[in-house]
Amino acid sequence: MYTVVRSLVEASRIIEAVVYIPRFTIEGVARRCLVYGSTERGTYSAYTIDIETGVKKLVASDVHMLIDVSESSSKVVFVRDVSRGFELSRVFTVDIETGEELSISRGVEPQRIAGLAFDGKRVAWSGATREKAGIYLANLANETVERIAETKGREFVTDVNESYVVGFGHIAGNPFSTELLAVNILTGTQSVITPREGSINVSPRLHGSRVLFASNFEDGDTMALYTLDLEERSFKKATFTYRDIEKFEPVEYVSYGWTSDGRIWAVGKKRGTSRLFIDGRDLGPDTGFISSATVHERKAYIVHSTLRTPPKILEVDIESGSYRTIVDNPLPRDVAEKLGEARFIELESFDKLKIPTYVLESSTAPKPGPTVVYPHGGPWSEVANAWTPIVATLAALGYHVVAPNFRGSTGYGEKFRLMDVGDPGGADMEDVATAGRWAIDSGLSRVGEVSIVGYSYGGYTTLMQLTTRPKLWKCGVAGAPVADWEMMYELADRYFKTFQEVLFAGRKELFRERSPITYAENLESPLCVVQPQNDSRTPIQPVLEFIKKLIERGKTFELHVLPDIGHTVSLNNEALAKFLLYVAAFLARCYSK
Repeated sequence: MYTVVRSLVEASRIIEAVVYIPRFTIEGVARRCLVYGSTERGTYSAYTIDIETGVKKLVASDVHMLIDVSESSSKVVFVRDVSRGFELSRVFTVDIETGEELSISRGVEPQRIAGLAFDGKRVAWSGATREKAGIYLANLANETVERIAETKGREFVTDVNESYVVGFGHIAGNPFSTELLAVNILTGTQSVITPREGSINVSPRLHGSRVLFASNFEDGDTMALYTLDLEERSFKKATFTYRDIEKFEPVEYVSYGWTSDGRIWAVGKKRGTSRLFIDGRDLGPDTGFISSATVHERKAYIVHSTLRTPPKILEVDIESGSYRTIVDNPLPRDVAEKLGEARFIELESFDKLKIPTYVLESSTAPKPGPTVVYPHGGPWSEVANAWTPIVATLAALGYHVVAPNFRGSTGYGEKFRLMDVGDPGGADMEDVATAGRWAIDSGLSRVGEVSIVGYSYGGYTTLMQLTTRPKLWKCGVAGAPVADWEMMYELADRYFKTFQEVLFAGRKELFRERSPITYAENLESPLCVVQPQNDSRTPIQPVLEFIKKLIERGKTFELHVLPDIGHTVSLNNEALAKFLLYVAAFLARCYSK
């Protein structure tokens, strides 16, 4: 008899315990206050903690993902969706001392904002509407806003100072490369910069005319840190006083920047773990994942978690290496005890490629027992040894969880990530199916007892698995899925049109072949679809067309629509809890048969 939670009352209690654990993102220091984003009051908002007194306060509610600050200013800059979830946003400032809030993008059409930067006097951002995209610059002193560059739609502004706005994107039109972008504010000239044609170059950070960025231009696979002098156009590999960072051999970086005295700090990652380095010196921690960080004077501030332990904000003394908890975030003991062993494994896919995979067992489930394969979203994302609310909830509800980082995932080198470009819905689907078969072969589950749950690209993966490999899965839940790449492209704004062009490497002829709607008639297992009403990334219209096909063919399915919510349910506790409650109820019914 399975030990999954079937009572909706008990499932709801577990879901709330997990979902209402706040998620954090550290944004920087403004004056003497640490600024961070959090879901602690239900929706993602901006908060401050006075570094000296420890006093915490809410400064801006309903923030849409992006926040930036400057040590020289008391203002926090943030983005707010003004379209009920369609991700058409404006830019605002709020003064952490007076509480005064001001819109600074007046006169600019609400747009999808992909990158934001603030230096204390100027705000720069990259934005896209349905028809056009560009880089904008606002001067807080005279309250002016101007569009300083026209772009293709998938560019990301990452920094600004008195002379430059910098960012990166697929500027050269090559889906396998990204270039640096620099706009000289004084002359109005725009430069596209790459150390080697065809290389990946990301997230430039300014220090005067010098830029720190990550690139694979020498290795081709591993991302390393480099500096660029914008005036001399000279590239140099970043150098460090300590060699700990070389010994760790990070393949990518979560974040990095300059200290006030010109040294480099970085959070390097590999194999689902990450560590903090200051001038190359390893400051840990020894396990788990740092998801965001900043450095201020002699202290660093990080968000740290594991698959089994929720995120907390820690202060790190750079000189001594000691840690202090600023914001703790424990799970209720009875829920924490339901989370079993977390481990990292590598699965061998059909072509012998090693697929890095995290497994979180449920301590309440037998082996073999009910198992869920969880393909992440993105696809350029990953499941690391980090707090993932959907994974933790499933394990707490009594399911073993297998989370494959299929080809196209981040965290395992650029060659691995780029394997998905030009082939979405192809070999990556074989990787996910491999995870399902491994769950059976390893004794974690039984034949016919493995299900699949995913959101966004993971929702797309769920639909593809159930319609192209119907014998493998017991059932599946698809949250905010791609159902039809052709219709999605027609409905997309400039940003997401470019996203699809890059993902498919321009091969639009694959849109139909790689769409679940093409294979709807093959569905055999029960399916649950949960779709946000106002989703502008994976719109509801193609999903409804997919459902219409299922109805015509007499297939078994559930459809739940989350009203007045956009794609990013992770920013809204209530929306995420609703999604997970639908998941819990559906899986419980399927596993009771």
